[in-house]
Amino acid sequence: MSDIGGWLEKFPVREQYLYLDHAALAPLPAPVAEAMRQRLAEQEATGHVEGAGRSRDVLTCRHLGARLLGCNEEDVSIIPSTTDGLSTLAWGLGLSKGDEVLVGEEEFVSNAAPWLNLERHGVIVTRYPQPGGRVDPEAVAEHMTVSTRVLTVSWVAFHTGWVAPLAQLGRLCRERDVVLVVDAIQGLGVLPMDMATLGVDAVVADGHKWLLAPEGAGLMGTTASLRRRLLPPAAGWCNVRRSRGDFTLRELIFLEDGRRFEAGSFNRIGVAGLAAALDLLFEVGPELIQARVEMLHRLLARSLIARGWTVVSPGPGHPVAGIVAARHPSVPAHEAARKLGERRVVCSARQGNVRFSPHFYTTRGEVEAFEKILGKAGL
Repeated sequence: MSDIGGWLEKFPVREQYLYLDHAALAPLPAPVAEAMRQRLAEQEATGHVEGAGRSRDVLTCRHLGARLLGCNEEDVSIIPSTTDGLSTLAWGLGLSKGDEVLVGEEEFVSNAAPWLNLERHGVIVTRYPQPGGRVDPEAVAEHMTVSTRVLTVSWVAFHTGWVAPLAQLGRLCRERDVVLVVDAIQGLGVLPMDMATLGVDAVVADGHKWLLAPEGAGLMGTTASLRRRLLPPAAGWCNVRRSRGDFTLRELIFLEDGRRFEAGSFNRIGVAGLAAALDLLFEVGPELIQARVEMLHRLLARSLIARGWTVVSPGPGHPVAGIVAARHPSVPAHEAARKLGERRVVCSARQGNVRFSPHFYTTRGEVEAFEKILGKAGL
């Protein structure tokens, strides 16, 4: 479907709001909410008797997740959150005293806390400069030492929308035998990811932003070589080798594929929503989604600049994702976001910026209306 007209009715949020806040939490598309309701109704009525659909949801997440991440199905783990995935990596790498991890100075909390938590074990966490969310490979290289084991980076800066140059960072890490971890929650679903081509060892993203899925169900991709180094921080009935139908365990042997990090039962309702959301994204088409989000990014930026705002997100000549961050010349960010919220425009204030983040189903007409709303709100 090249025209998005047929998709607009799938987003009930449009009936009440101009929703420009996917970098915070996506409103559920109708097919996603319906898939979750169906699984909930099945469990209410039958318990585990009608479980075939739940198994299909998991297979769908692995299959379409692999396409989205640019990896093999066996490389995909279904995770409850970005924080959980990053923590799994931080602890599983078995870093020891004197090992070094590079973390940007302006990283989102979820991609800093798991690594800082290792400092009590003697791991060195070095903060590389990341002004305004920009990642400069040369600056990163200057901070690498013979002790550097991991570089962790957000694909898209949460507060400004700057896109990290993963290909350059991947080459740098391969040259120095450094593990490259990517927090992809602000890019996956909009930007194309190919782990092998980019030289990325691990990608982590919850589904509740650009994947249009619920909270509590996300994706993690890991290379086979990295998994061989990762000791799962949790052991349970789902990530260990056992005979089919045997629910006892005498010897602990972890699975080798992505299930290695899925120790216990899934959030089946959330996984149903994630599977339906991935179906929707691929039905619309990743290329169309990226093109529309980029177009909307440019239109919003122009509208804000025309009203005298300062846009701190990438401009022409730079890759863009979905985040447009800007500052009004006199109104503080939280106050500007409040004024727009009163007029049913949903956005967020982050680090002194007002952050706008439209998805593919936002229309040109809505962006034109947005510019008029700015005037009525005195912004």
